[in-house]
Amino acid sequence: MNDNASARPTITIVYNTAFYVYKFRMNLIAELKNAGYKVAVISPHDDYVSILQEQDIEHYPIRMSQYGMNPLKELVTAFAIYRVLNDIKPKYSLHYTIKPNIFGSLAANWAGVPVINNIAGAGKAFSNEGSLLQRLVAFLYRISLRRSHKVFFQNRDDMKLFLDGGLAPASISERIPGSGVDLTKYAVPLPQNATGFRFLFVGRLLKEKGIGEYLQAASRVLQQRPERTVSFEIVGELDDTADYVDREYFESFLQNPSFVYHGTVSPNVMPQIIGKADCVVLPSYYREGVPRSLLEAVAMAKPIITTDNVGCRDVLEDRVNGFKCNSRDADDLYDCMQRMLELPVEERLRMGASGRRKAETEFDETLVLAAYLRAISPQSP
Repeated sequence: MNDNASARPTITIVYNTAFYVYKFRMNLIAELKNAGYKVAVISPHDDYVSILQEQDIEHYPIRMSQYGMNPLKELVTAFAIYRVLNDIKPKYSLHYTIKPNIFGSLAANWAGVPVINNIAGAGKAFSNEGSLLQRLVAFLYRISLRRSHKVFFQNRDDMKLFLDGGLAPASISERIPGSGVDLTKYAVPLPQNATGFRFLFVGRLLKEKGIGEYLQAASRVLQQRPERTVSFEIVGELDDTADYVDREYFESFLQNPSFVYHGTVSPNVMPQIIGKADCVVLPSYYREGVPRSLLEAVAMAKPIITTDNVGCRDVLEDRVNGFKCNSRDADDLYDCMQRMLELPVEERLRMGASGRRKAETEFDETLVLAAYLRAISPQSP
């Protein structure tokens, strides 16, 4: 590393995977570098670490359990983050996802490093109000966020939840438009001469994301359209833990060639996949931030079908840029899919254009980047 790079102040990013840093935060990292900072990522090691390092981004590996809340393991993680932060003393540390926001913030407080948190959805813990897990996580948020420099929320529902519950101080809280969307990368695609109609589900294959309802509704659509002019594509991580759809059950649908599973794909491939879709579906009842799949869909002028769920409702205007379906209701989702299929092409294009305008006015990623730069004050690094 050259002397100029060594002299630059550091911003650290604490995440639960390096993959998500690459997928969601590269434009922010570019802005930070342009503002005179060097960037270091603290996360578990995965295949994307080498890609970050090729972009002159330092990486500090830690162990972090992806699931569950084991006090001993979380304290070990917090101490590992503390050691890194205490060693390099960044100007700010940016934290994403639940465990970095809680245990990473505690570690930063111990090290005397200012934290900027991003609450990208309250998550599964807040799905069951009054549960032991919900009370525990609320307590941990309350003690970890109280000394933060800034707490960003991706939707109004979560911000109200945290402020009403005293989990974050109002004076440091601010709502931003989700993660934002790169309107240049996710641009309106050129018209295609493709045959058939493509629905697309994008997201981790969690039960609460509505993947089961998507599969059931799709099967009913295919029963009504045996000529197979409709296909159902799926992009996202499949895991064998209990929160995910059963693998054997899921793979049984893939025996039908009308179902296409892409697995987990590179972020660079997503615009091509969304560009070929006719409608993006996310029947989620998970406590979302603002779902990235919906933001990318509307940015590419694709009509959407989603629920009136936390985060999802921020993107959808029912009958304007898509259709609202009931949560946990495969029958209602089926009805929405049929309505979408029966719409004249001109009407679907009008819906897509409405979504693109919403993306341009409300969800442009530059709004998110500007909020971070204001919080960090890069004019005087």
